Amino acid sequence: MDWASLLPEPRPQMFPGSSPPMLTCSSDKTLRLWNLKKGECERTLVGHERAALCLAVDWSGWPEKARAISGSLDHTLMHWDVRNAVWLGKMEGHTGAVSALAADWMAEQALSASYDGDMRLWDIVERQCRRVFQGHKGPICCLSADWSASQALTGSQDSTLKLWDLEVGICVQTLVGHTGPVWAVNKELGCPQALSGSCDRHLMRWDLRCGTCARAMLQHQRPVCALSVDWETSQVMSSSVDRTLLLWDLDDCEPLDKFDLHPGTVWCLHVDWLGRRMVSGAGPGDNTVRLWDFSDGHCEMEIFGHQGSVWGVDVDWATAHRAVAEAEGLGIDPEVEGLGVRS
Repeated sequence: MDWASLLPEPRPQMFPGSSPPMLTCSSDKTLRLWNLKKGECERTLVGHERAALCLAVDWSGWPEKARAISGSLDHTLMHWDVRNAVWLGKMEGHTGAVSALAADWMAEQALSASYDGDMRLWDIVERQCRRVFQGHKGPICCLSADWSASQALTGSQDSTLKLWDLEVGICVQTLVGHTGPVWAVNKELGCPQALSGSCDRHLMRWDLRCGTCARAMLQHQRPVCALSVDWETSQVMSSSVDRTLLLWDLDDCEPLDKFDLHPGTVWCLHVDWLGRRMVSGAGPGDNTVRLWDFSDGHCEMEIFGHQGSVWGVDVDWATAHRAVAEAEGLGIDPEVEGLGVRS
Protein backbone atom coordinates (compact mmCIF):
# COMPACT_ATOMS: atom_id res chain seq x y z
CA MET A 1 0.00 0.00 0.00
CA ASP A 2 1.18 3.50 -0.79
CA TRP A 3 0.87 5.04 2.66
CA ALA A 4 1.76 8.48 1.31
CA SER A 5 -1.46 8.44 -0.69
CA LEU A 6 -3.40 8.33 2.58
CA LEU A 7 -1.90 11.58 3.83
CA PRO A 8 -4.00 14.70 3.39
CA GLU A 9 -3.06 17.02 0.56
CA PRO A 10 -0.94 19.94 1.81
CA ARG A 11 -2.91 23.17 1.89
CA PRO A 12 -1.86 25.97 -0.46
CA GLN A 13 -0.22 28.93 1.23
CA MET A 14 -2.69 31.56 2.32
CA PHE A 15 -0.42 34.52 1.49
CA PRO A 16 1.78 33.56 -1.47
CA GLY A 17 4.57 36.09 -1.94
CA SER A 18 3.38 38.54 0.70
CA SER A 19 3.24 39.24 4.43
CA PRO A 20 0.15 41.36 5.03
CA PRO A 21 0.17 43.63 8.08
CA MET A 22 -2.62 43.52 10.64
CA LEU A 23 -3.50 46.06 13.34
CA THR A 24 -5.50 45.14 16.45
CA CYS A 25 -6.75 47.00 19.51
CA SER A 26 -7.58 45.57 22.90
CA SER A 27 -8.91 46.11 26.38
CA ASP A 28 -5.27 45.83 27.50
CA LYS A 29 -5.03 49.51 26.34
CA THR A 30 -2.69 48.75 23.43
CA LEU A 31 -2.71 48.47 19.68
CA ARG A 32 -0.48 45.87 18.06
CA LEU A 33 0.98 45.67 14.57
CA TRP A 34 1.36 42.08 13.34
CA ASN A 35 2.96 40.19 10.51
CA LEU A 36 -0.13 38.13 9.73
CA LYS A 37 1.71 35.50 7.70
CA LYS A 38 3.97 34.67 10.65
CA GLY A 39 1.49 35.53 13.37
CA GLU A 40 4.12 37.67 15.04
CA CYS A 41 3.74 41.04 16.77
CA GLU A 42 6.14 43.61 15.30
CA ARG A 43 5.12 46.76 17.17
CA THR A 44 3.09 47.64 20.26
CA LEU A 45 1.44 51.05 20.30
CA VAL A 46 0.98 52.44 23.80
CA GLY A 47 -0.85 55.62 24.73
CA HIS A 48 -4.45 55.04 25.76
CA GLU A 49 -5.20 55.15 29.46
CA ARG A 50 -8.06 52.65 29.20
CA ALA A 51 -9.28 49.95 26.81
CA ALA A 52 -8.84 50.63 23.08
CA LEU A 53 -12.22 49.79 21.53
CA CYS A 54 -12.04 50.63 17.82
CA LEU A 55 -9.71 51.62 15.01
CA ALA A 56 -9.50 52.86 11.42
CA VAL A 57 -6.36 52.25 9.34
CA ASP A 58 -4.85 53.77 6.20
CA TRP A 59 -2.64 51.12 4.58
CA SER A 60 -2.25 53.00 1.27
CA GLY A 61 1.42 53.82 1.88
CA TRP A 62 2.45 50.36 3.10
CA PRO A 63 5.16 49.09 3.54
CA GLU A 64 6.85 52.50 3.82
CA LYS A 65 4.19 53.94 6.07
CA ALA A 66 0.73 53.49 7.54
CA ARG A 67 -1.43 55.52 9.87
CA ALA A 68 -4.39 54.85 12.11
CA ILE A 69 -6.90 56.37 14.47
CA SER A 70 -8.04 54.54 17.59
CA GLY A 71 -10.91 55.19 19.98
CA SER A 72 -10.92 54.34 23.64
CA LEU A 73 -12.81 53.97 26.87
CA ASP A 74 -10.73 56.97 28.01
CA HIS A 75 -13.00 59.18 25.80
CA THR A 76 -10.21 60.08 23.33
CA LEU A 77 -9.17 59.38 19.76
CA MET A 78 -5.48 58.90 19.05
CA HIS A 79 -3.71 59.42 15.73
CA TRP A 80 -0.81 57.04 15.06
CA ASP A 81 2.17 56.49 12.79
CA VAL A 82 1.66 52.72 12.71
CA ARG A 83 4.90 51.78 10.93
CA ASN A 84 7.04 53.40 13.61
CA ALA A 85 4.63 52.95 16.54
CA VAL A 86 4.61 56.70 17.16
CA TRP A 87 1.74 58.65 18.69
CA LEU A 88 1.02 61.70 16.50
CA GLY A 89 -1.71 63.42 18.47
CA LYS A 90 -4.93 63.21 20.42
CA MET A 91 -8.49 64.28 19.60
CA GLU A 92 -10.65 65.21 22.57
CA GLY A 93 -14.27 66.24 22.92
CA HIS A 94 -16.32 63.15 23.71
CA THR A 95 -17.50 62.72 27.29
CA GLY A 96 -17.96 58.97 26.96
CA ALA A 97 -16.15 55.97 25.53
CA VAL A 98 -15.39 56.13 21.80
CA SER A 99 -17.09 53.02 20.44
CA ALA A 100 -16.79 53.24 16.64
CA LEU A 101 -14.75 54.98 13.93
CA ALA A 102 -14.78 55.56 10.19
CA ALA A 103 -12.20 57.54 8.21
CA ASP A 104 -12.06 59.19 4.80
CA TRP A 105 -8.29 59.33 4.51
CA MET A 106 -8.26 61.08 1.13
CA ALA A 107 -10.31 63.95 2.55
CA GLU A 108 -8.49 63.84 5.91
CA GLN A 109 -11.71 63.48 7.91
CA ALA A 110 -13.08 60.95 10.35
CA LEU A 111 -16.27 60.12 12.20
CA SER A 112 -16.43 58.88 15.77
CA ALA A 113 -19.36 57.49 17.74
CA SER A 114 -19.52 57.53 21.50
CA TYR A 115 -21.33 56.32 24.58
CA ASP A 116 -22.07 60.01 25.25
CA GLY A 117 -24.74 59.68 22.54
CA ASP A 118 -22.96 61.91 20.03
CA MET A 119 -21.28 61.35 16.67
CA ARG A 120 -18.48 63.76 15.79
CA LEU A 121 -16.85 64.75 12.50
CA TRP A 122 -13.12 65.44 12.82
CA ASP A 123 -10.42 67.13 10.75
CA ILE A 124 -7.60 64.59 10.97
CA VAL A 125 -4.81 67.05 10.13
CA GLU A 126 -5.91 69.75 12.55
CA ARG A 127 -7.28 67.17 15.02
CA GLN A 128 -10.27 69.41 15.56
CA CYS A 129 -13.98 68.56 15.79
CA ARG A 130 -15.89 70.14 12.90
CA ARG A 131 -19.43 69.03 13.74
CA VAL A 132 -21.41 67.25 16.44
CA PHE A 133 -24.41 65.08 15.55
CA GLN A 134 -27.00 64.61 18.30
CA GLY A 135 -30.28 62.73 18.38
CA HIS A 136 -29.88 59.28 19.87
CA LYS A 137 -31.39 58.75 23.31
CA GLY A 138 -28.64 56.40 24.40
CA PRO A 139 -24.98 55.52 23.76
CA ILE A 140 -23.98 55.03 20.11
CA CYS A 141 -22.42 51.60 19.61
CA CYS A 142 -21.61 51.44 15.89
CA LEU A 143 -21.45 53.44 12.69
CA SER A 144 -21.05 52.95 8.96
CA ALA A 145 -20.01 55.82 6.69
CA ASP A 146 -20.89 56.33 3.03
CA TRP A 147 -18.54 59.21 2.28
CA SER A 148 -19.44 59.52 -1.41
CA ALA A 149 -23.08 60.06 -0.47
CA SER A 150 -22.20 62.25 2.54
CA GLN A 151 -24.14 59.90 4.79
CA ALA A 152 -23.54 57.86 7.92
CA LEU A 153 -25.65 55.26 9.68
CA THR A 154 -25.43 54.77 13.44
CA GLY A 155 -26.78 52.15 15.82
CA SER A 156 -27.50 52.79 19.48
CA GLN A 157 -28.35 51.37 22.86
CA ASP A 158 -31.76 53.00 22.33
CA SER A 159 -32.50 50.15 19.86
CA THR A 160 -32.71 52.48 16.83
CA LEU A 161 -30.58 53.30 13.82
CA LYS A 162 -30.25 56.83 12.49
CA LEU A 163 -29.27 57.94 8.99
CA TRP A 164 -27.37 61.23 8.97
CA ASP A 165 -26.69 63.86 6.32
CA LEU A 166 -23.06 64.75 6.94
CA GLU A 167 -23.17 67.99 4.98
CA VAL A 168 -26.22 69.46 6.67
CA GLY A 169 -25.56 67.81 10.02
CA ILE A 170 -29.04 66.43 10.64
CA CYS A 171 -30.74 63.06 11.08
CA VAL A 172 -32.81 62.34 7.98
CA GLN A 173 -34.25 59.01 9.06
CA THR A 174 -34.75 56.90 12.19
CA LEU A 175 -35.07 53.14 11.76
CA VAL A 176 -37.17 51.32 14.34
CA GLY A 177 -37.50 47.54 14.57
CA HIS A 178 -34.87 46.08 16.88
CA THR A 179 -35.91 45.30 20.45
CA GLY A 180 -32.41 45.57 21.88
CA PRO A 181 -29.26 47.70 21.53
CA VAL A 182 -27.82 47.84 17.99
CA TRP A 183 -24.17 46.81 18.10
CA ALA A 184 -23.33 46.41 14.40
CA VAL A 185 -24.27 48.17 11.16
CA ASN A 186 -23.21 48.15 7.52
CA LYS A 187 -24.56 50.51 4.86
CA GLU A 188 -24.13 49.63 1.21
CA LEU A 189 -22.07 52.30 -0.51
CA GLY A 190 -24.10 54.41 -2.92
CA CYS A 191 -27.27 52.37 -2.42
CA PRO A 192 -30.27 52.75 -0.10
CA GLN A 193 -29.94 49.56 1.89
CA ALA A 194 -28.21 48.49 5.09
CA LEU A 195 -27.80 45.61 7.51
CA SER A 196 -27.76 45.75 11.30
CA GLY A 197 -27.08 43.37 14.17
CA SER A 198 -28.48 43.66 17.67
CA CYS A 199 -28.58 42.37 21.21
CA ASP A 200 -32.00 40.98 20.29
CA ARG A 201 -29.96 38.38 18.32
CA HIS A 202 -31.43 39.45 14.97
CA LEU A 203 -29.83 40.70 11.81
CA MET A 204 -32.12 43.12 9.98
CA ARG A 205 -31.96 44.22 6.35
CA TRP A 206 -33.24 47.76 5.82
CA ASP A 207 -34.69 49.60 2.84
CA LEU A 208 -33.49 53.16 3.40
CA ARG A 209 -35.86 54.56 0.78
CA CYS A 210 -38.80 54.00 3.09
CA GLY A 211 -37.05 53.32 6.39
CA THR A 212 -38.49 49.85 6.90
CA CYS A 213 -37.06 46.44 7.73
CA ALA A 214 -37.19 44.27 4.61
CA ARG A 215 -36.04 40.99 6.23
CA ALA A 216 -35.02 39.74 9.65
CA MET A 217 -32.64 36.85 10.31
CA LEU A 218 -32.31 34.88 13.54
CA GLN A 219 -29.74 32.16 14.22
CA HIS A 220 -27.34 33.54 16.83
CA GLN A 221 -28.11 32.52 20.40
CA ARG A 222 -26.80 35.73 21.96
CA PRO A 223 -26.15 39.38 20.89
CA VAL A 224 -24.65 40.09 17.47
CA CYS A 225 -21.34 41.97 17.80
CA ALA A 226 -20.00 42.63 14.31
CA LEU A 227 -20.88 42.38 10.61
CA SER A 228 -19.14 42.31 7.26
CA VAL A 229 -21.23 42.40 4.08
CA ASP A 230 -20.36 41.56 0.49
CA TRP A 231 -23.30 43.28 -1.18
CA GLU A 232 -22.21 42.14 -4.65
CA THR A 233 -22.62 38.45 -3.82
CA SER A 234 -25.25 38.95 -1.09
CA GLN A 235 -23.21 37.27 1.62
CA VAL A 236 -22.71 38.31 5.23
CA MET A 237 -20.36 37.31 8.01
CA SER A 238 -21.57 37.96 11.56
CA SER A 239 -20.04 37.39 14.98
CA SER A 240 -21.65 37.06 18.36
CA VAL A 241 -21.42 36.81 22.12
CA ASP A 242 -22.41 33.16 21.54
CA ARG A 243 -18.73 32.63 20.48
CA THR A 244 -19.55 31.88 16.85
CA LEU A 245 -19.25 33.41 13.41
CA LEU A 246 -21.93 32.75 10.83
CA LEU A 247 -21.71 33.03 7.05
CA TRP A 248 -25.11 34.01 5.59
CA ASP A 249 -26.86 34.04 2.27
CA LEU A 250 -28.45 37.48 2.42
CA ASP A 251 -31.05 36.74 -0.25
CA ASP A 252 -32.30 33.51 1.34
CA CYS A 253 -31.73 34.82 4.88
CA GLU A 254 -30.19 31.48 5.82
CA PRO A 255 -26.77 30.61 7.30
CA LEU A 256 -24.34 28.82 4.99
CA ASP A 257 -21.63 27.92 7.50
CA LYS A 258 -20.67 28.24 11.15
CA PHE A 259 -17.25 28.82 12.75
CA ASP A 260 -17.11 28.10 16.47
CA LEU A 261 -13.54 27.65 17.71
CA HIS A 262 -13.32 30.79 19.86
CA PRO A 263 -13.87 30.12 23.59
CA GLY A 264 -14.85 33.76 24.16
CA THR A 265 -17.11 36.42 22.65
CA VAL A 266 -16.15 37.24 19.05
CA TRP A 267 -16.09 41.04 19.18
CA CYS A 268 -14.67 41.88 15.77
CA LEU A 269 -13.87 40.55 12.33
CA HIS A 270 -12.33 41.68 9.06
CA VAL A 271 -13.19 39.74 5.90
CA ASP A 272 -11.39 39.41 2.57
CA TRP A 273 -14.34 38.40 0.43
CA LEU A 274 -12.26 38.04 -2.74
CA GLY A 275 -9.74 35.74 -1.06
CA ARG A 276 -12.35 33.90 1.08
CA ARG A 277 -10.37 34.47 4.26
CA MET A 278 -10.94 36.46 7.43
CA VAL A 279 -9.62 37.31 10.87
CA SER A 280 -11.67 37.41 14.06
CA GLY A 281 -10.84 38.83 17.47
CA ALA A 282 -12.26 37.58 20.76
CA GLY A 283 -12.17 37.56 24.53
CA PRO A 284 -12.28 37.10 27.38
CA GLY A 285 -11.31 33.47 27.50
CA ASP A 286 -8.76 33.49 24.71
CA ASN A 287 -7.88 37.15 23.88
CA THR A 288 -6.70 35.93 20.50
CA VAL A 289 -7.07 36.59 16.80
CA ARG A 290 -7.88 33.66 14.53
CA LEU A 291 -7.11 33.52 10.82
CA TRP A 292 -9.64 31.55 8.78
CA ASP A 293 -10.04 30.13 5.31
CA PHE A 294 -13.82 30.28 5.30
CA SER A 295 -14.14 28.53 1.95
CA ASP A 296 -13.81 25.28 3.92
CA GLY A 297 -13.88 26.44 7.55
CA HIS A 298 -10.18 25.83 8.17
CA CYS A 299 -8.61 27.84 11.00
CA GLU A 300 -5.12 28.59 9.72
CA MET A 301 -3.70 30.19 12.84
CA GLU A 302 -4.43 31.34 16.38
CA ILE A 303 -2.49 34.49 17.28
CA PHE A 304 -1.62 35.28 20.89
CA GLY A 305 -0.24 38.46 22.41
CA HIS A 306 -2.93 40.71 23.82
CA GLN A 307 -3.63 40.52 27.54
CA GLY A 308 -7.29 41.44 27.15
CA SER A 309 -10.21 41.09 24.74
CA VAL A 310 -9.52 42.03 21.12
CA TRP A 311 -12.06 44.71 20.19
CA GLY A 312 -10.88 45.76 16.73
CA VAL A 313 -8.92 44.30 13.83
CA ASP A 314 -7.90 45.52 10.37
CA VAL A 315 -5.80 43.71 7.74
CA ASP A 316 -4.18 45.10 4.60
CA TRP A 317 -5.70 42.45 2.32
CA ALA A 318 -4.67 44.51 -0.73
CA THR A 319 -1.03 43.62 -0.11
CA ALA A 320 -1.82 39.93 -0.57
CA HIS A 321 -3.85 40.55 -3.73
CA ARG A 322 -1.12 42.72 -5.28
CA ALA A 323 1.51 40.04 -4.72
CA VAL A 324 -0.56 37.41 -6.54
CA ALA A 325 -1.43 39.80 -9.37
CA GLU A 326 2.21 40.82 -9.85
CA ALA A 327 3.36 37.19 -9.85
CA GLU A 328 0.77 36.24 -12.44
CA GLY A 329 1.71 39.28 -14.54
CA LEU A 330 5.31 38.08 -14.60
CA GLY A 331 4.27 34.56 -15.49
CA ILE A 332 5.23 33.19 -12.08
CA ASP A 333 3.20 30.44 -10.49
CA PRO A 334 2.12 31.87 -7.09
CA GLU A 335 2.49 28.38 -5.60
CA VAL A 336 6.22 28.26 -6.40
CA GLU A 337 9.38 29.67 -4.86
CA GLY A 338 8.20 30.17 -1.30
CA LEU A 339 4.76 31.13 -2.53
CA GLY A 340 3.34 27.67 -2.24
CA VAL A 341 2.68 24.88 0.18
CA ARG A 342 2.65 25.54 3.90
CA SER A 343 4.50 23.25 6.21
